[in-house]
Amino acid sequence: MRKDRNPIFILAMLAASLCSATLLASSHMDAPLITLDDAANTTDVYAFRSSDGSTQYLTTALSVYPFEEPGIGPNKYNFDDNVLYELHVSLGDDVAAGRATLTYQFRFQTTFKNQGTILQSYLGVVQDVDDTAQNLTQRYTVTQVDHRTDMQRELGDCVVPPNNQGIATPFYNRADNGENPAKAGVGTSAELDRYTQQTICQLSDGHRAFAGQRDDGFYGDIQAVFDLLQLRGAQGPFDSQGGYNVHTIALDIPLSALGGGQQVAGAYATTSRRTLTILPLEGGAPVFDGDFVQVGRQGNPLFCEALVALQDKDLYNRTTPERDAELFQQYALNPELAALINAIVFAGNGPAPESGRTDIAAIFIPDLIKVDLSTGPARLAGPPDDEGFSRLSVFGGDALTSQVQPGLPGFPQGTIPGGWPNGRRFGDDVIDIAVTALISDLRTDPLTVRGPAGDSVDSNDISYNKVFPYAATPLNGRNHDHHDGALDTRLFFAQFGNGQMFSSEIVLSNLSTTAQVNGVAAFRDQAGNPLEVGIEDGGGSGQLLLQSAGPASQVEFMIPALGSLTIATSGQGSLAVGSAEVTADNPLAGVIRFRNPAAGVAGVQASSPLSRFTVPVRNRDGINTGLAVRNVEASPVSLNLTLLDAQGQQVASAMVEDLAAQGQLSRFITELFEGTDLDGFEGTLAVRVEGGSVAATALELGLQAGEFTTLPVSPLN
Repeated sequence: MRKDRNPIFILAMLAASLCSATLLASSHMDAPLITLDDAANTTDVYAFRSSDGSTQYLTTALSVYPFEEPGIGPNKYNFDDNVLYELHVSLGDDVAAGRATLTYQFRFQTTFKNQGTILQSYLGVVQDVDDTAQNLTQRYTVTQVDHRTDMQRELGDCVVPPNNQGIATPFYNRADNGENPAKAGVGTSAELDRYTQQTICQLSDGHRAFAGQRDDGFYGDIQAVFDLLQLRGAQGPFDSQGGYNVHTIALDIPLSALGGGQQVAGAYATTSRRTLTILPLEGGAPVFDGDFVQVGRQGNPLFCEALVALQDKDLYNRTTPERDAELFQQYALNPELAALINAIVFAGNGPAPESGRTDIAAIFIPDLIKVDLSTGPARLAGPPDDEGFSRLSVFGGDALTSQVQPGLPGFPQGTIPGGWPNGRRFGDDVIDIAVTALISDLRTDPLTVRGPAGDSVDSNDISYNKVFPYAATPLNGRNHDHHDGALDTRLFFAQFGNGQMFSSEIVLSNLSTTAQVNGVAAFRDQAGNPLEVGIEDGGGSGQLLLQSAGPASQVEFMIPALGSLTIATSGQGSLAVGSAEVTADNPLAGVIRFRNPAAGVAGVQASSPLSRFTVPVRNRDGINTGLAVRNVEASPVSLNLTLLDAQGQQVASAMVEDLAAQGQLSRFITELFEGTDLDGFEGTLAVRVEGGSVAATALELGLQAGEFTTLPVSPLN
């Protein structure tokens, strides 16, 4: 192993690449019977340690109603008055036993202001929650049941905000305009949309709740996984839940109400439907007046669907975690999924241990999400992500320090995952985490970690909120897309430079027909630190709001509806190379142009974050291909590089280790594969990212003027 000229990177020969196809997914259709009852069908459960000022919480959440098409009507999606929604918390010895110590019950009641109209939900534009324009209103009560004393007490009465229809509910959407897509995630409560702010419900003893429509926070390529594992290659990632909403209940429980933070708690959720006992004699709605019968439950993601056999899936939904060791432990100890991964993905030579998986059983049996409350608050997904956040949890370097647990083998004392399976946050890539855990061996000391591996879908279709209720804004029924990935409010330019007459120009276009866009362009050097360069207003209808007359590492800008703006560097001073990132409050399109007096001009669109991609490369006729990579994660990543000839045969391999958070790498292929004879070479460079995603740009540079161009970067499975 030797050090590259840039001390951040270490190059080494690459061992056999892990295939990253997966069999795990959460399609929200975990068991046969529950698919017939959408309002009671649990899609996801979340539980994590959080804080708001000086108050520390266990945050829990339950989502139901999979695949809500935004804006559908007239009988749209709502919580069901005849379903009892419950969040359960286990403390002390109840965690290992799978018993609920405390249960929080949510009961809903639906009313209409006017039933003599076809306008079921909205009589006009809803200015405030439950105003005269909101025809359908749901209220709910929150009741705490303490199973230690059999005491029940009502914590409060709350209201549900309207669904996001579009023009009828403008304040969910960008620039408070119902024609625009839903607002992106925010970092403070004051920035939340009006309807969400008005329906965060303060309950007794410091609890707070929210219940309403939200974006579906789960992401993954479910269609491809269940289509004989034929994951998409050149077509790119496909988020099966992209563009859909769910109904989410969120509850903040003060740690003081749980006996403090020096403990590990468990959380799971159930849904129970009231039985039908009386039918109407002459029209009208059925009357439900029987007992509640449990029809659904969920703790950790993926357990029922990916590990429990078909014969027991409905039984899982009717039982409690107290019986998991008796009924379902064999599915965790001897996961069929591990054998399938070995047989199908690795052609019979896979690394996944198939039996005696006490490490997997420790996660799922009993099926509670276990949350260590003795750590600091969990890092949250953004925008921007908290420093150190990784969607891969500990597999991406995101870890916390426990005061009550010894921690993971081979790590410093008390080191535990920063996300699932220590709790589950909005943004945790549970598919990739679970597959990585299965093909690894977490029984060894130190842990034997292989991967990470996954399904190529690495982000949600809209950013989460970093404040309660954390789930993202519900998507606009009038303006939303399915499966197209994150809205372009964050653009990455993997190559950016200035100096010695070399300059860069970022050209931004506002895609909205009605609203201006405000944003920030930030520049970083190869180590990920702020990069100060001379910035000029290059033209367009927008305004560049320079903070000072001298060099700057970031600048604010404003672009009117359908306007454009060019942010240009001066080309003066010594050569500085790095990357650029643009964040905005409305969708943007962007390209970057590079100007080199000796070579010419080349332009390329903003780079989409990818975890696997290919680039056509050559080193012949005086032309050499270069690759620029920007780490978009808040923790280091590594790059597996494989060079293939025109026939697809491997020529060379290398590894770039520990590319710094927000750091950048720019090298020609002759530098990446130094020591390999590449004279006259033409072929393909394949890149696999370990620990997250990167933005990438490829350029070709020749010896003659004009021999300067960019090349396509194509997603790869």
